[in-house]
Amino acid sequence: MKKNQLFRSALVMAGGSLAMRLLNIVYRMSLAGYLGAAGLGLYQLLLSVFLLAVTVSTSGISLTVTRLTAESLSVGNAGRARCAVRRCIAWAVLFSLLAAAALCLGSGWIASALFADPRTARPLRLLAPGLPFMAVSSCLKGYFVARRSAFSSVSGDLLEQLVTMGLAAGIFAVLRPQDLEAACCAVTLSSTVGEGVSCLFHFLLYRQSAKKIFAGQRPDRRGIFRTILHIALPSMGGYTARNVLSAAENILIPRGLRAHGAGAEASLAQYGRVQGMAMPVLLFPSAFLSALASLLIPEVAEAHASGRRAAILRVTCRSLQMTLLFSFLMAAVFWGFSQELGLAFYRDAQAGELLRILSPLVPLLYLDGIVDSILKGLDQQVSSLKYNVADSSLRVAGIALLVPRYGVQGYLAVLFFSTVLNASLSLHRLLRVSAVRVDVPAWVLKPALCAAAAVALAQLLRLLPFAPLLPALPFAAARALLACAAYPLLLRACGGLSREDLAWLRGSFH
Repeated sequence: MKKNQLFRSALVMAGGSLAMRLLNIVYRMSLAGYLGAAGLGLYQLLLSVFLLAVTVSTSGISLTVTRLTAESLSVGNAGRARCAVRRCIAWAVLFSLLAAAALCLGSGWIASALFADPRTARPLRLLAPGLPFMAVSSCLKGYFVARRSAFSSVSGDLLEQLVTMGLAAGIFAVLRPQDLEAACCAVTLSSTVGEGVSCLFHFLLYRQSAKKIFAGQRPDRRGIFRTILHIALPSMGGYTARNVLSAAENILIPRGLRAHGAGAEASLAQYGRVQGMAMPVLLFPSAFLSALASLLIPEVAEAHASGRRAAILRVTCRSLQMTLLFSFLMAAVFWGFSQELGLAFYRDAQAGELLRILSPLVPLLYLDGIVDSILKGLDQQVSSLKYNVADSSLRVAGIALLVPRYGVQGYLAVLFFSTVLNASLSLHRLLRVSAVRVDVPAWVLKPALCAAAAVALAQLLRLLPFAPLLPALPFAAARALLACAAYPLLLRACGGLSREDLAWLRGSFH
């Protein structure tokens, strides 16, 4: 794909992703109003086990569809791409039905034995029917990513989010659930209906596209099942192991907080502030990077299949550089405006304090997503599996040891160690297989210093005599925008953004 076409597709997907994340934060804000911090913590516990079922249903299959479709169409073999999509859908439906049955049958045991909270059994059962819809949608979105059909990929997700939010709002307005269990049932039922609507929408778009691409093509089944296993199994195994450990982690955190002295509701509230409030806000600006990451998989896979190492090197260097430039600015903004963000989104000062504490992790969190996608495009999914399982295992061990003794501070220490370890291992692997050399002064040191300087300059506006008279949140937003505007100017002044970089960015829009 040409650079400007890749960039435009990324912009379309980023716009959809930003809208999705904004809707999700608005949804979380409304849920915080309905459920409170403790209710958000309970809902997050439900999601921890549900995401394990989602992993069994969908992990690796979207990546498999994307890679096989991109590679097959790049050599003119549309019949193989068609066969790959169909086989992957069959695979996903089978595993999703098994996961849904296990979730339904095991909901009582999960609620009593794992969560020690019977209120979670019914909401889990309401989530189970959505798994087959998610599995099929995952395959179809993998096809759309391979075809660079950005609108088709994001429009179904937006529809799902709007249906989920609208139905949940309607239930809360009309039925007015009186307890946390009923409220969680309303949320989970809305999610399942939204998945069904999204799946139908994606299927209709796929049928329309397939008629043009696959018309008159004979299926090419040669070695297709073996190739699917080669790509999907490592990803499925890695994601499943990681989410098993993640579910264990999410179960251990509230228990550890209770052991440290917090009550049942207080422990859920502390957990909800970290995972349900702070982390979604920290990850919100990475929408463009997430879109770019998904598009990098077919881009790198095609270059890898045809042996174009120079193209791989060029794409990897630019992706790492722009990710670091962007992420250091976001980290500085979260650090400097954490209190205002916590109050603006959740009216919760403690959530703002968590944003400030976790803000140094932003560059590593954003970078890890890009690096992971490039590794998958280079057929390095087994390495990603090893790193993810090792990281999650250490997280669980750290939480079991530190949270009962140190409470939330112990959990935050585990988050820092885990994020640094995972990003370091993945980046080291990428540098080995791609021969990329990181320009530390231009990509790391100068962006970090310029971002800190830009935010510091913007914060000086608070010293103006009339500053206390201005509305707090609009004034904070104006200062944040000023910091974002000053950042590229400072980068250009110190050489962190060269003429070549600017020419590359301008060319991406033409």
